[in-house]
Amino acid sequence: MAARSTTRPPRIDAPDLGVLTDADDDELLAHGIFESVRYTGADLTGRDLTGVVLSECSLVAPIVADSDLTSARLRDILVERMQAPNLFAPRSSLHRVHIRDSRIGALDLFDADLRSVTIADSKLGLVNLRAATGRDVLFRGCILDELDLGGGTFTRVAFEDCSVGVLDVDRATLDQVDLRGLRIDTIRNMDGMKGATIDAHQAVALAGQFAAHLGLRIEDLP
Repeated sequence: MAARSTTRPPRIDAPDLGVLTDADDDELLAHGIFESVRYTGADLTGRDLTGVVLSECSLVAPIVADSDLTSARLRDILVERMQAPNLFAPRSSLHRVHIRDSRIGALDLFDADLRSVTIADSKLGLVNLRAATGRDVLFRGCILDELDLGGGTFTRVAFEDCSVGVLDVDRATLDQVDLRGLRIDTIRNMDGMKGATIDAHQAVALAGQFAAHLGLRIEDLP
């Protein structure tokens, strides 16, 4: 009988949306507070949304380019089919947020706080989570070019059927971070891998990188 995994999965709660009212995205401005509304086809290009508060909202097919969501607070949010060449949201908080079927070039969430967040069936370029705190985060069916967890603290994070070109864990603090569903090309700063879970196939595939990190030579006997 196979041993039961001791790696705990994320505890994901679905966004609690309730009854939504359709609204005009022109009202979305910095430091505004918006609740129980649905925005469809919102073009937020160049919009200053610093400190915006969104609660129990749905965004369908938004366009986010050169928008500033610094210190935004998002709670119980569903985002579908987002087109975002860059999504700049440092020091933001995301609680019970679900993003799906989206394309994001650069996702800047450094120094952000993520709780019960799911990103599904999406194409992502650079995901910058440096110095962020993530608890109960799930990536499902995603392709990532680069994932930067440097200096962050992450608990119960998992990947299902995902791939990443470069994973950077420089000075990261990981606890119950399950990488078994993540195809990894390159790992940077392997000292930060402590607290992560990989499977035997990944260990073999990454053996060369582990050896290089430890200064080992792999040579067969003549």
